[in-house]
Amino acid sequence: MRPLLARIDSQQRTLRAQNEELARAESLRRDFSANVSHEMKTPLQVISGYAELMENGLVPPEDVPRFAGLIHQESQAMRALIDDVLTLSRLDELPPDAAVIAPVEVLGVAQRAAGRLTKLADERAISVQVQGAPVMVMGNEGLMEQMLHNLIENAIRYNDEGGHVWVEVDGSSEGVTVQVADDGPGIPEAKREKIFERFYRLEKSRSKETGGTGLGLAIVKHGAQRHGGTIEVGGKEGEGTTFTLFFPATAE
Repeated sequence: MRPLLARIDSQQRTLRAQNEELARAESLRRDFSANVSHEMKTPLQVISGYAELMENGLVPPEDVPRFAGLIHQESQAMRALIDDVLTLSRLDELPPDAAVIAPVEVLGVAQRAAGRLTKLADERAISVQVQGAPVMVMGNEGLMEQMLHNLIENAIRYNDEGGHVWVEVDGSSEGVTVQVADDGPGIPEAKREKIFERFYRLEKSRSKETGGTGLGLAIVKHGAQRHGGTIEVGGKEGEGTTFTLFFPATAE
């Protein structure tokens, strides 16, 4: 009887653990849905309010372009939020390592990601330098580009005006490392784990001014996991931040 009782006890512990994991997943799903609804409500209220004023002729003709610009700005913020939510949903549905599908030249991906942010960098007088060697790794090129785009965009948005961003790509027999560093205000050590949580914002007031959905780093973390890799954050508060993204070598 003892082996049977031990087996039953082991199965009960397994079932309890599975139930707890399901409950945790359900709680995360509810929190995520509530956060998405909250984040969408603000731009919708702005769009609806300004559109109603214009519809009722309560906006002077000279102010119409400014109001239209605000509506366009808020609609773009909603579009970015929806895109990031859809990306995270797709990542959540992928099994581990499902993103490792084809050879990717990482330096070229980093250069493209930085190139898409030229306008934002120019607006804030931020110098962005991408350097390193052309190295290959197995992965999902589109997802990698979005991950690097998110890291570089954050380095630009949350840097001091006139600052610098450095992107370094390096390869070895173990895999590919990408570092994205800036000389901005840095991130307190106590908050470095939290910044990868969905909708977490280090400074809510500044995040509202600079834009961003609060999902960019969550996408980076989940994308790294889907590649079997890691993402780490370093640097000193007041002296800048360095994100280190690692993609392990994978047999083709």
